[in-house]
Amino acid sequence: MRSQYWRWLLAASAGLLTACGGASLDVGTGTGPTGLYIAYGVRSSAFEIPECLATQATAILQFGGDESSNGDFTSRVVWHSNAPDILYVADGINAGPDGILLAAGTLVGLKPGQAQLSATFSSFTATASVEIRALDSARIDPQLTDITERLAQPFHLLLRPTAESPEQDETSSVVWSFARPTASAAVESTTGIVTANSASSDAIELRARLLGCGREYGLPLRVSTPRNLRVDYEQGSELRLPVGYSEALSVYAEFATEGSIAQNLSTLVEIDGLDDDRLSITPGTDALYVQALDTIADTGFTLRLPDRSLSVASKRWQTTDAELLSFVLSPDTLNVIYPATGQFTAVGLFDDGVSRPVSRHVAWSSDDTAVVFATGLVDDAGKVTVPNSEVTTTVTATIAAAVDDASEFAVLRGYPAGTK
Repeated sequence: MRSQYWRWLLAASAGLLTACGGASLDVGTGTGPTGLYIAYGVRSSAFEIPECLATQATAILQFGGDESSNGDFTSRVVWHSNAPDILYVADGINAGPDGILLAAGTLVGLKPGQAQLSATFSSFTATASVEIRALDSARIDPQLTDITERLAQPFHLLLRPTAESPEQDETSSVVWSFARPTASAAVESTTGIVTANSASSDAIELRARLLGCGREYGLPLRVSTPRNLRVDYEQGSELRLPVGYSEALSVYAEFATEGSIAQNLSTLVEIDGLDDDRLSITPGTDALYVQALDTIADTGFTLRLPDRSLSVASKRWQTTDAELLSFVLSPDTLNVIYPATGQFTAVGLFDDGVSRPVSRHVAWSSDDTAVVFATGLVDDAGKVTVPNSEVTTTVTATIAAAVDDASEFAVLRGYPAGTK
């Protein structure tokens, strides 16, 4: 099941504890309970969980009727792990790893190994064999060498539970700090946001420690003064931009030290000289989206860092009335295992002969309303989130302005957590 952020778990724990106060068994007046089972996304007698990450198991009490008469008794059973040094299971009452109170049934794999999980209610006991897998990889992102003085830079901890699984953002599941006290920068312990002070030659090391299992990851940094700004364009040197469509650009600070990595400052720059009758700019997470509003032979703007002299001129766009002839949706079939997300992309062919990314201008839809898409002028337009259940659905991508086929189709298959 999906790894939950520790902050979310704190809120969920509080809600469960409140809900359980003075609660009755709610078994109704029909037949009594007939059995109990453990579910991990689906009913499971054996499953795997990743090391260090908090996940949720549930206990389902069965009654004599159909499946709909069963009840979620996760907060009412007595949970037990036969190897508490390998697998921790929360009871919703006592504090768990690092002194945090977690919702009943929350699992934390403390180290690789196997354990037997049990849940008991009245005369019923359900068991499941749990294997804790070692984390495949972890990294602090972005992997920078330098951060710009007097600016804030957010960092994230990205974990890959297995070699086959996608990376998961566990930024709020860790405690952020520096290896030793420093005057060069400050870090927010719960968010990973580093605020740089004045430039310094002193080396600092950012650290992220996973709650529960104590694993720690580090990233050496310097607080530096940028040498110049650089702009990268989605369409490279192509200047033509059809009205109604957009191009992504990213702004980077480059540093003088040999081997240094450029820092993305796209959301921190200020814009000068924008003709907002011709162009609009929408900030994303790692990019700016320039959209053509009206035709003009030549238009651009200047990007600069606030309160300092560094600036760079954008390229000069020629906004045109070129029309979208058609577009291609890929992939044709996408398989996604919850909680991973998938990505569809759309590339359009215009009547000026240029192919351009158009995912940001697609209306995404699905036959299944539980499937959610990222839409609009965002970094991950076309990203799809599936429910924690099996689903097969048709995805429709529509651009009404297309001259030929206005819609393209693909197949999306979603699977619950634990599917192999």
